[in-house]
Amino acid sequence: MGIICIPFLILPSKFLKFPTKIWIKVIFIFLENICNIKHRIEGMENMPDESVLIASKHQSAFETLALYFYLKDCFFVHKKELFLIPVFGQYLYKSNMVSIDRSGGTKTMRKMLEEVKIKLDRGSSIIIFPEGTRKIPGSKPDYKTGFIGIYNHSKKKILPVALNSGLYWPKHTWILKNGIITIKILPIINENYDKQTVLNKVQEQIEVASDKLITS
Repeated sequence: MGIICIPFLILPSKFLKFPTKIWIKVIFIFLENICNIKHRIEGMENMPDESVLIASKHQSAFETLALYFYLKDCFFVHKKELFLIPVFGQYLYKSNMVSIDRSGGTKTMRKMLEEVKIKLDRGSSIIIFPEGTRKIPGSKPDYKTGFIGIYNHSKKKILPVALNSGLYWPKHTWILKNGIITIKILPIINENYDKQTVLNKVQEQIEVASDKLITS
């Protein structure tokens, strides 16, 4: 795909979504036909017609693909080192995601917040994983306060997302398990809360719904 789609690196970045979604669709087809892993998206009616902060549970690589594929005009904040990955890094750079140098300190953080706010004000939505890393299903939650900075700076509503992908595409293993991955988009959080209340509400909604998906 990287070789075939080289012309898209020359075209405006908006055209890059087309080959990216084809690539993701092929992965979905392989998952279903080789690994017998199907998926479903619930709660799409909760997705508003405005830019939001999408706060998602993170258990596998699957949701990074699925959320970008199914949700309209979304972007991520990623570590700058990903640009160094051969082929993939060049496409990532062209896609105009927001990168951050984690060793850059406060100045880098301010720059990232401004870039995010510009994209949000233009109508895009940001996908955030509040725990910062993939978690094993059922493990103790560890929600960081980093996304609250974006919430306070942008004044955007929060859309929580629960899932059970870690049951079928676990972290740190090449072995995938057959089943149905469910991603559930929860009701939006649109009230203005203080930092700790927002963190607690996001964690409670995502964890309760994710636990139900794991045990059902």
